[in-house]
Amino acid sequence: MGTHRKIVVVVILLFFCVPAFAQFDTEGYDSTENLILYQRQRTFGVVLHNLGLGVQYRFGKRVNYFQTRMWEIEFVSMKSYKQIKVLNPYFTNSRRYVYGKLNDAFFLRGGMIWKKLLNRKPYWGGVELRWMYGGGFSLGIAKPYYLYVLYFYETGNGYFAYDIKTERFDASSQSWDDIYGRAPFTVGLTEITLHPGIYLKTGLNFEFGVQSTKIKALEIGAAIDISPMGLSIMANNNNQIFFPTGYLTFSFGKRYNKY
Repeated sequence: MGTHRKIVVVVILLFFCVPAFAQFDTEGYDSTENLILYQRQRTFGVVLHNLGLGVQYRFGKRVNYFQTRMWEIEFVSMKSYKQIKVLNPYFTNSRRYVYGKLNDAFFLRGGMIWKKLLNRKPYWGGVELRWMYGGGFSLGIAKPYYLYVLYFYETGNGYFAYDIKTERFDASSQSWDDIYGRAPFTVGLTEITLHPGIYLKTGLNFEFGVQSTKIKALEIGAAIDISPMGLSIMANNNNQIFFPTGYLTFSFGKRYNKY
């Protein structure tokens, strides 16, 4: 099953399971909390998108009853939709690698998020729906992707041996069967390049649970990172500027007042 189909299945299952889970939440409902309007909140989240994974932290406060303004810090990995892992079948213990890959890519995002209340949950619990939108600064991080490359040489009498060298992908001199596998991730850390830009995102935030002070939420939406300098992941797609993704985030946290 492809990555896109897996994402769709997960979204559908969670969409139907979240309301059911909220109904059977074992946390006791405290009716006194319904009388308190909590101004501040912070959440931690795990991000799953169609081209990678990430983590998220948000903090902020309520502007009015319907709107909440939050600062967001997010770190996500980014693959190319063209990349496919392959394995050299002619060598035992060979390592999987992505043919044609130039860089491992990541994005560090920092910005402001607005959440607008669309549907308030009933007093006994349930699901509260918010529209979310925002954006800010995006820093693309490109770490060179290194490979173990095979070099054959004749030893005499028709016999051959080979050396293994650590190199980056070069389409002019390497074919898939010349590559033994991927080199360790630590190779190339000193060659990281930075690519500043911006990001935008929007989505729907489904908050469930029965206690006003505790936040459990599922967010489904779309984001785009824009890197004006360009960032290359694959050799056949140099200087990519736009990185659109669809994402699913599960977050948890708390609401509180600062006195």
